[in-house]
Amino acid sequence: MPFIDRDFINDLPNRVDIVGLINKRVPLKKAGKDYKACCPFHEEKTPSFTVVPTKQIYHCFGCGESGGIIDFIMKFDHLAFVEAIETVAGESGVSVVYDQTAKPVDSRFKRFNKLMSEVSDFYQSQLKNSAAKKKVVDYAKKRGISGSIAKRFELGFAPPGWTNLYDDFKRSDENVHDLEVMGLLVAKKDKESDYYDRFRDRLMFPIHNTKGNVIGFGGRVLSDKDNPKYLNSPETPLFSKSKELYGLYHCRKYSRRIDYILVVEGYMDVIALHQQGITSVVATLGTATTPAHLQVLSRSAETIVFCFDGDKAGRDAAWKALKTSLPAITAGLLIKFLILPNGEDPDTLIKRESVKSFSKRINDAQTLSSFLFDHIKAKVPFNTIEGKTLFLEKTAELINLVTYPTYRQQLVEGVAQEVGQKIDQVEKALAQNPPNERQVSEENLSWSDQSFQKKIIPSSVSSMKSLMSRMISCVINYPSIVNETESSSVIEERARRLPNSDVLVELIRYSQVETDLSKDALLMPYKSKPRIFSRLEELSVLEPFLSEYEAKEEFSYTLTAAEKFHERKSTKASISEAKTYEEQKVVMENIMKGKSNSNSSKKT
Repeated sequence: MPFIDRDFINDLPNRVDIVGLINKRVPLKKAGKDYKACCPFHEEKTPSFTVVPTKQIYHCFGCGESGGIIDFIMKFDHLAFVEAIETVAGESGVSVVYDQTAKPVDSRFKRFNKLMSEVSDFYQSQLKNSAAKKKVVDYAKKRGISGSIAKRFELGFAPPGWTNLYDDFKRSDENVHDLEVMGLLVAKKDKESDYYDRFRDRLMFPIHNTKGNVIGFGGRVLSDKDNPKYLNSPETPLFSKSKELYGLYHCRKYSRRIDYILVVEGYMDVIALHQQGITSVVATLGTATTPAHLQVLSRSAETIVFCFDGDKAGRDAAWKALKTSLPAITAGLLIKFLILPNGEDPDTLIKRESVKSFSKRINDAQTLSSFLFDHIKAKVPFNTIEGKTLFLEKTAELINLVTYPTYRQQLVEGVAQEVGQKIDQVEKALAQNPPNERQVSEENLSWSDQSFQKKIIPSSVSSMKSLMSRMISCVINYPSIVNETESSSVIEERARRLPNSDVLVELIRYSQVETDLSKDALLMPYKSKPRIFSRLEELSVLEPFLSEYEAKEEFSYTLTAAEKFHERKSTKASISEAKTYEEQKVVMENIMKGKSNSNSSKKT
């Protein structure tokens, strides 16, 4: 999505009616020149929430919440900044002005969104009208899904048969083509013109983005004998399962307050909890928790509670979520873990227990630090010296993934207390157990998407490999940035000077030869090299997502960082190779001479 024009953002509050917009959500009463209501952000009986139209602000004298209309919509509607601006503008009849220098939105997206809505309507109509609907209705009743909840989540039915969806949309060649792009129709291998439906004889769960648009589907079989039990839409221009969360739109829409977000494993868990009135719940879409998921969740709530089944698979998934969470922890973010009794999931447990009991489980969930310590203790003979040593080594590797200094220090103190050691002794263990490359993958780095020009890469992860991977990821997603950053020949030459840069240089050259290359076209030459192709496919997922402008800045910054890293390493090697004082002196003079020439060339 392109950036919204900065002048438009600054001027928007002056063009809207703050009283009218807030009054749609919280009934206001006139109080002199101002308006009052009971605060929507905390419980109170005497109104202390005040809206001042002359200053276009609101303030609560009870809890201290205050700000302008955009702040209010972000907090009340649980929206991100851009979404809040678009909501305020849309409800006020004001057209949003986007930055004209940014890359325009792909014109296909509007067509895709319309088509996906029509497909969702088709599946919903089949749930009501299909001759085979009885078994899906019986299944929904058996699982305790009410009509109102089915309507809330827009549940549908893909009837048995190979071409129901295709037959309904085949009158338009464009629709058929788009349905194939969306992964809902699959072309037959033996006939280019014929297709079959991906989803057949399944209960259908539309997957919505944060705006409420349908971007994909999940389907569950109606008999446990059929496989796979759950089938999701494949990756499409609209849908990326590593970034989306099922139920986030409903969480924001139906939760008046979001004190926490409960992350569960399946569609039915989300629906069952909504059925019981617990609405602050989302599910990952058949994937492990990713850094992109955490970034989205942390913008919606200050407490994230991961809920997993008590079996081995559930505990393994919880441990993966913990390791992914460590680099993402920032000030004010609390991450907890709720492990359910073995054999139970949220759907079954909340039906067996009361809502009050299940809510208590959520409130009493283990903190990340407690879960981390308990998990490692269970893996080592902790009551022995050897066990405590292993505990210290294993926790040290994980603590080194934490980039938030205050939390890291608290973990260090916690470990010291657990093993009965002094804090400085634990710090020594941390220094001796840096995270290995597999633990610190590029996607786990804490990249700031707001101040990317000022990023500081932690020394433990500032490897040339991670910098090279980040540059490659930017180029794969936005090939044009190598032509826009500076002279393309200069970019190629700078990249060529870096060690092990063959693939980056090749990608830069391909991007220069042909503009507007698609991602698939850019990677096509590497299909004959399976290992490289597989790695490039991994890097094609840009985590976190950046706009083209951000990616351009990211690439420029990272290229400079890589050059400095290489220079430092080369300097250190040159000095270490100099055996005498005179040789070291010559090396240092050459380095200083090189810096002088570099600075003078920059001035010219």
